[in-house]
Amino acid sequence: MVRDLDTPWSLAWDPSGALWYTERPGRLTRLGEAPRPVPGVVEGGEGGLMGLEIDGQGRVFLMYTSASDNRVVRLEPDGRQTVLVEGIAKSEIHNGGRLRFTPGGELLASTGDAGRSQLAPDPASLNGKVLRLDPDGGRPGVLSRGHRNVQGLCLAGDGRLLATEHGPDRGDEINVLTPGFDGGWPATTGNGIQNYTPTIAPGDCAVYEADLIPGWRGSLLFTTLKGQDLRRLTFAADGSVSGEEVLFDRELGRLRAVAVGPDGAVYLATSNRDGRGSPSGGDDRILRVAPAGLG
Repeated sequence: MVRDLDTPWSLAWDPSGALWYTERPGRLTRLGEAPRPVPGVVEGGEGGLMGLEIDGQGRVFLMYTSASDNRVVRLEPDGRQTVLVEGIAKSEIHNGGRLRFTPGGELLASTGDAGRSQLAPDPASLNGKVLRLDPDGGRPGVLSRGHRNVQGLCLAGDGRLLATEHGPDRGDEINVLTPGFDGGWPATTGNGIQNYTPTIAPGDCAVYEADLIPGWRGSLLFTTLKGQDLRRLTFAADGSVSGEEVLFDRELGRLRAVAVGPDGAVYLATSNRDGRGSPSGGDDRILRVAPAGLG
């Protein structure tokens, strides 16, 4: 779909069906249009322009690293930014950054521990949490705490909120988050519904509920950075993981973003220019995955 990007981080569609994406250096783009620089973004290490969500009114929400913190903002039609939450500690590592709307219209934002693990369980800190935000007024609350670095948030058809999280040198996790959930970091790691040692560095996630690829319905799709693949998990009736398929293993390099488009296709973004990859011709890219012969 697109090539020659620099660390695309999030994918989202507006109500008209147009694809938007962020690049970590601070660019927001509507597919087919010129990139729009986002004032205030300061890229450094894993920080920069990260999360993107668009609501049913077409309003754009971003999470990014500034000169002083990580923050979530709403873009106004005149280009101004309305800050929904600020003061989230930033770092060269573990900035979180994922945004996701719930069916009820609440905006969720994942924050990392900023390399200071003691912040994750601290109720006075915004770090190491999944925050709940009012998209109109902010007013942050905490959905869950005790996280090291949540990189993916996605909703299943049965209402479950799933999250991907980086462990240290062991215990990457797939979790089901509920209000009051405590991930246990830094006391514990590797206590999800699916865990990975050696680590694979899971990225973004999406639950496939479309019809274009019938065999994938109900599956959890998530990207991996270190693992350099797309994973597909299936679930048993009780919600436990029943199977796993590894796709595009080492074919595309580091993968960060995954989303299901309005057309039912799966969209992926590579992350080979993030300082830890080995870019090939055309990187970074946004790719569309659909059954052969269906466009």
